[in-house]
Amino acid sequence: MNSFLKWGIGVVAMLQLVGCGNNSSTGSKEINANPPTVTAAALQGNLTYQDVLELGATIHNLMMTDDARQVWVGTNAGLYSSAGGGTWGSLSTDLEQYAIEGWFVDPDDPKRIFVGGIDGVLHSTDGGKKWTSVNKGLPEPANITSFVGNRRGDEVRLFAFVSGEGIYQSMDGAQSWSLWQPMDQEVFAMDFDPEQDRLYVAAQFSLLYNEEGQWKTEEIPGAQQIYSLAINRRTGTLAVATEKGIYEKIKGEWRLLDARSPEKLIVIASGGEDTKWVGIGESALIYKLEDNRWVKWNE
Repeated sequence: MNSFLKWGIGVVAMLQLVGCGNNSSTGSKEINANPPTVTAAALQGNLTYQDVLELGATIHNLMMTDDARQVWVGTNAGLYSSAGGGTWGSLSTDLEQYAIEGWFVDPDDPKRIFVGGIDGVLHSTDGGKKWTSVNKGLPEPANITSFVGNRRGDEVRLFAFVSGEGIYQSMDGAQSWSLWQPMDQEVFAMDFDPEQDRLYVAAQFSLLYNEEGQWKTEEIPGAQQIYSLAINRRTGTLAVATEKGIYEKIKGEWRLLDARSPEKLIVIASGGEDTKWVGIGESALIYKLEDNRWVKWNE
């Protein structure tokens, strides 16, 4: 999902995000969607979250592991994870020169990781120790501002929004790319709904989903601005962060969450275990939704 937030100023560059997800989510049906299963058990935590904010400058996206023990953030200077005891670590020093707009961890092989950003796509097969550029078919430079992936059977499908051009896709694990759908507006966040086989995008002027090669608009009652979106990995529920709060789509109907966050949430992502959603506020603080209550993330 690719919305972005400037720490310190707390300003959202609202006209850019791309996201994926939607519809027929019941909120109770368990599905096996695209999970960020990076656990990085050996990750050394020698940073504070404040350090991450100062190093990264801008937070582009957020993910929580399925066990809810770790949170990952993609920044202007690498990919970082909470490492327990209030410490944070970097997945790879090699990534610290890259803006990470999105990433995908292969659920069948968690050591296989793809990251996308303004310098294109990088691929690791060893859990982040070594990285290789996989940009065949992408423009040069490949200014990617949103990046998501999904595994279906033996196939890893990746989507990358290239600013000024449109959404590129790879059906072979980033070995090659081709233009999938041109876009005449910027995209700020994306997510893929495996149950509906749909890509959802938070674009410059609306929330869209692609069906049979055609873009269709999702209307969200009462909301004018969409900052980011996410699909819950366990239930398939689609959520969007707006100026009014967090909306969920349940059985085809949009509803505003009763739980009110301590501040406006700019980034929303799927949670793990008892955490339904996790989000980042304008102040860059991280919050999690548990028992219908938003609380500050303190791990």
